[in-house]
Amino acid sequence: MPDHAANTVAQLVPIAGHRLECSWIGPLPSATPTLVFLHEGLGSVSLWRDFPEALCRQTGCGGLVYSRWGHGNSDGLDRARSVRFMRDEALIVLPQVLAAFEIQGPILVGHSDAARLL
Repeated sequence: MPDHAANTVAQLVPIAGHRLECSWIGPLPSATPTLVFLHEGLGSVSLWRDFPEALCRQTGCGGLVYSRWGHGNSDGLDRARSVRFMRDEALIVLPQVLAAFEIQGPILVGHSDAARLL
């Protein structure tokens, strides 16, 4: 299981055949609701800047920020994306991310392309 320690440095977590950059903020999912931050089309963990930590602090929620495959420090693309890649993100990858961190009933936070995952 990935490290849930408060404000961890980004870690690479194996999800759906790739290592995804993930960063945990604040309390464990068993203690509070969890905000899961879904980045836009060209985004990543680092491009969220301090917004996730500030929102988690204001709401008292834990948070998970992750970079999709091919973004940020996640594994790079080794082939062209299929036309179904956003559908696969929503139906395959996101559920595996939530399971890896034992998140049930997440509060999804996203914009732009990420709205397609909501």
